[in-house]
Amino acid sequence: MSSSKNSKDATNDWYKDARRKGTSVSGIVTFVALRALDLPIQYYLLRSNVGARLIQYLGGTAITIPPANTATVLGLPPYYATIVLMATGSAAKQIYWATRISEQVLPPPFAILLAAYNTVLNSINTILSVWAWSSNSAPSGSSYSLTQGVGLLLYGTGLFTEWYCEVQRKRFKQDPRNQGKPYSGGLFGLATNINYGGYTLWRTGYALYCAGLPWAGVMVAWLVGDFCARAIPSMEGYCQNKYGDQWTEVRRKVPYRLLPWIY
Repeated sequence: MSSSKNSKDATNDWYKDARRKGTSVSGIVTFVALRALDLPIQYYLLRSNVGARLIQYLGGTAITIPPANTATVLGLPPYYATIVLMATGSAAKQIYWATRISEQVLPPPFAILLAAYNTVLNSINTILSVWAWSSNSAPSGSSYSLTQGVGLLLYGTGLFTEWYCEVQRKRFKQDPRNQGKPYSGGLFGLATNINYGGYTLWRTGYALYCAGLPWAGVMVAWLVGDFCARAIPSMEGYCQNKYGDQWTEVRRKVPYRLLPWIY
């Protein structure tokens, strides 16, 4: 019992320290540079067929992308050009968050970890898109498959949700009249951690577009499990300690924690 309480207190202390307000120019520059670097990495994996060669090295059957394709300005077939654009959208959103939204200190080591985590996930998506067993490329003769369409819808909805809810919360926090108050309006009126929900949606959509239902299922299970077991309890413990009865009222008004009508 005591061990469990100490572990919970340590988690809350870590989360409180992670929410420490301030500016870390070195951390922001590191994060922005690494997230921007993700784009040529994803393009290189496709354009140079490095991803395909890796699949072949591991004993799989790869889809070799033609050496030149004028179907898009990127020189890639539409399916693969879209994958690069999805990586671009995710990087743009996160760079905006780091430079315009976040008010917390972003130490360089954490910036490296956060950027690397997203680049690894993007790279797995890219590599799976050229594995014949997992690739979600449309059947010959058709532009897009149904799962690609659903993936794009989830990606767009999730990316917008994560971005806009954070914009709404920042506007609320910038008003001096709201000092010391928790925010439960806008999209946060749908779920107390709708930003995590948005991230889950776009990451799942990204995975679905690249590699179909099996990989999307793995992705949603990983993200939901991580958020529900770690991030959400830490955030709620932090908010309960900071806002007290105000947070209790927010939890009463907003029953969902991750996504409305789901959890």
